[in-house]
Formats: sequence, C-alpha cells, structure tokens
Amino acid sequence: MGIKELSVRAQSLWAKKENKEGQELWLPLIAHLIDTKNVINWLYQNWLDANQQRIIQQDLTDDEVESLVKFVGYFHDIGKATPAFQTKASYNGDHELDNVLMEKLLRTGFNRLNEFSPASRRKSPHALAGETIMEQAGLDPTVGAIIGAHHGKPVDEYFNFRRQYSTYRENYIQSDKDKKLEEPWENVQQELIEYGLNLVGYLDIHEVPKVTQAQAIILTGLLIMADWLASSEYLGNDHSIPLFPLIRLDQNFSDLNMRERYQNAIIQWDVSDHWTPRAVVNSAEHYQKRWGFKPRVVQKLMSESIGKILDPGMLIIEAPTGIGKSEIAMTAVEQLASRCGTTGLFMGLPTQATNNAMFSRIDKWVNSLAKEDNEKLAIKLMHSKAQFNKADCKK
Repeated sequence: MGIKELSVRAQSLWAKKENKEGQELWLPLIAHLIDTKNVINWLYQNWLDANQQRIIQQDLTDDEVESLVKFVGYFHDIGKATPAFQTKASYNGDHELDNVLMEKLLRTGFNRLNEFSPASRRKSPHALAGETIMEQAGLDPTVGAIIGAHHGKPVDEYFNFRRQYSTYRENYIQSDKDKKLEEPWENVQQELIEYGLNLVGYLDIHEVPKVTQAQAIILTGLLIMADWLASSEYLGNDHSIPLFPLIRLDQNFSDLNMRERYQNAIIQWDVSDHWTPRAVVNSAEHYQKRWGFKPRVVQKLMSESIGKILDPGMLIIEAPTGIGKSEIAMTAVEQLASRCGTTGLFMGLPTQATNNAMFSRIDKWVNSLAKEDNEKLAIKLMHSKAQFNKADCKK
C-alpha cells in the first residue's frame, strides 16, 4: 500500500520555532516526527547493546520490533498537533514569527485559532496530550505510557485518558461545543495517525503489541535519546556541523529531503566507537595487563567466583579501604559485560568529591580498553559541577 501525501493542513503544524540571530526559523511537526522515527531505528540497530536489544525483542519478530521502535519514535510528539500547543508563543517572544506561523494555520482551515486562549493549557502538556490522543485512538496503555514519559516523567498511576480529554477538551480540539472548530483538529490528528501507522508498517493501531515493563523502560530511554538527537540542530556550539536544523519561514516540509537529512546527521554524530567486551580467562594475567600488579588474594578469589556465575545479578562486595574493591568492580564489569552482551558502565558514588577522585581511575581503565581494540570510547563525568573538572573538560 502506498503512503498518501499529507494535506497542507497537516504540513502547516509546527514542532519548533525560533528567532536565531535575527533569522526566523521553524520546523514542521511532521519533519520532526519522521526525524525521530529514523533516528530511533538507527539507535536500536547500532547503539543499543545486544542485551538491551534482547529485552525489546521478547516474543517479537525482527519486523515487529522494527515497527514498534519506529512507532514510538514517530508518535512521541503527536501531542503537538493540538490547539493548546500550536498557539504557544515562541520561546524568545518573537511575535512576528508567531504571527507568520499562525497565519499558515489559519489559511489551512483552523478557524479563529488566533482567538484561542485556553485557561488550562498547562493541564495538557504535549507528552501527556500525546498519550491521551493515542490511547483514545485505541493504543494499548503499555505503549501509550512510553509516549507520555518521553520527557522523563511518566504520568501518575491514576491517569485516565478519557478524563483528561473530557475535562480539557478544548486543549485538544479548540472547543467543547463548536463542531466547525473541532473538526479540523479531529481530522488532522486522525490523518497524522493513519500516515504514521502506514509509515512504520501497521495497518491498524490495534496491531501495536503490548509491552512488558522491562521493554517499556528500554524503549522509553531509547526514545528520550532519539528525541534529544533529532532535536539537535548542530554538533557542538559553533554551529559548523549541521544535524537536524530548522528551516526558513519561506520553506516547507516539501522542501526537505528527509532521508538525506537523516543520513547526513547520523554520519556527523556517530563519532565514537563501540566497546566489545572480552572474557577474562586468567585473573592474574588480567590484573597485570590492566594495572601492572598481581591481584591480591581477595581480588583473585572474587574474580574467579564472578567468572563462574551463570545468571549474573547484583554483586555486593564488603572489604576494608585499600583492599582493591575498585579493581574488582572494573574486572567484574568486563566479566559480566562479556557474559551478558552489554557495552557500557555506570559508576555511581555518593558525593561529587568521590566521583571526581574515581573519574581519573575509570578514565585510565577506559583508555586501556580503547587502546586494546584501537577504538575511541566515550566517557563522561555526570554531576552539576562536572564542567569544573579539568580531566572531564578534556573529553
């Protein structure tokens, strides 16, 4: 089945708008939905490790997984196809920019939208609105919750899409009694849903499978990453390397080559290599290679014990200060990553000071891993004053 061309009305909806150094720019909503759909599929195929992929793949074929991943990417911002969002002012208060985009919407049939000023706009933020629209259309809540959580905050357990929609109906379709005002919004939302379903490989929304909690967690994290990347206009702060830039006001969705836009962005962004963990066969040789000394008795025993674990879970090591717990932990990471097919590490400590102290040691270890495979592995210190850490600033 071919994909129908979107109406001018659907193409007139905006996802982003900004006055940047005197130039008024915007991005059609449909462009951002497709950008994110493309990015999340690439991230699933190339960025997730094998263990994370296996979690998403539970009871699904390869084609079903691809459709599901693309689905959450495309539909994450469907909540922006509402009058509550489309009448929001631009971030830097550019009234001329707002007026030009409003005129686009008015010309395509969103009558009297310029008069719309809902009292409860904040009760339907676009992530929650997206979950509401999709669950009202028949989407299973296990997947709808991923859309609602794509800015990092899931809706509470008492969320009811019917109550949200009926209470704040005008946020979704501009009115609660005027059919002439409501119909354009109902039609455009349905059009975007049908277009998206066709684009990702579903004939009907009820074909989208339910997901487990584990699948939902991985998919939500993947969606947050995809949305962040698809929302990045440039790589770095100097704006010399474009990723997913906004376009001029005199340009439209039809002026964009979406495939080329995505491919160019990924080529620019994919700057780091990927760690392929190796099994630790001999703990004595491993310690000598990694840190230049033979393991202490407790280190040797722990590494050998960890190496025998068939079903890895949580490991708790209690030992006096200076016994070498950090080396045990880093060795355990290599052992468990090799066993489970994972490719990353999060090292958490209780304070900024202890994180700063540990960072240089972890950095040295990561450099050892990278040198071994002739790769460039990314590492980042994550706390509120990380920018003042000289070691991290060099990364």
